[in-house]
Amino acid sequence: MLIPAIWVAALVFASELTLLSIGFTLTYLTAKIPNFAHGTYAGIGIYVSYTFAKIFNLSPYFGFPLAFLIGGLFSVIVYKIVIGALTNMGGGAIVLTISTLAIQIFLTGLIQIYAYWLRDRYSTYAMSFLLKQNDFKIGDFPGIFVVSLSLTIVSVISLHYMLTKTNIGVAMRATAEDPELASVLGININQIQLFSWFLTGGLACLAGAMIPLWFMSTPQSGAMIITSIMAGSLLGGFDSIYGAVVGGALVGLSEIMLTTWGQAIIGVWVGEYRPLVPMIFLVAVLLVEPDGLHGAYTKFVASETGSNLLKSIGLQKEEY
Repeated sequence: MLIPAIWVAALVFASELTLLSIGFTLTYLTAKIPNFAHGTYAGIGIYVSYTFAKIFNLSPYFGFPLAFLIGGLFSVIVYKIVIGALTNMGGGAIVLTISTLAIQIFLTGLIQIYAYWLRDRYSTYAMSFLLKQNDFKIGDFPGIFVVSLSLTIVSVISLHYMLTKTNIGVAMRATAEDPELASVLGININQIQLFSWFLTGGLACLAGAMIPLWFMSTPQSGAMIITSIMAGSLLGGFDSIYGAVVGGALVGLSEIMLTTWGQAIIGVWVGEYRPLVPMIFLVAVLLVEPDGLHGAYTKFVASETGSNLLKSIGLQKEEY
């Protein structure tokens, strides 16, 4: 293999985390709250892949479209039953945020129940598993390496096209900027919210479906990844989808590679502290630049140096 296995793992995880960070940021832009249940949607995707591989004896890749649909439907149900209902009752941002924590606990419990049910019904162990043996090869590369990178690139390009070239994308951007004004202009805010939550839930569940093809998975895997998701979104800037792409990729690569280098330099015990890497990103960003890379870039463009640099390459501020 031309690329070392550790870099394959880092790129696969970075691809998955990029999709998750995009969804987290998109939810924040449209609903104005951080969805702490977002990682649990990935947990649902994990068990969609397990079901296809171990119960249906099919390639887990066949479950990817279904994972997207299931994740989207779960997300819409959460929005309708919990977020929408609390909003209509006058619940503020704090109440809504706390409700997403309750949703995370509830969904994680459902996933655990499903894992126990699989054990009792099909005599298969679903509490900790890896599906590498169900993957395929493309030359010397595992299929998940090519698929995860391809899906992420296609998703980013498609999302960019949708947000800039379609009516629903323009409506989503308008809703994110000023919901009240968007409503006055005739945009159905509720429908936009439903579509946004469907899209973010689908992307999260799709990312989760890829996880067990390279990483050990448990019923808690989705809930545990929320710190990394938040770190990617915060690093990119909560107000920027494109920042989430960069932030998710950087945090994903760093989480794997920094842990690996730490094990080689300091000792194997460093691997136990991998969850600290996204926490370090969170603290560092909050201390240095709370608006993340997007905020830093905006300030740079607004500065005289940035303005002169853009002019030197033939661009104007408004183009960015």
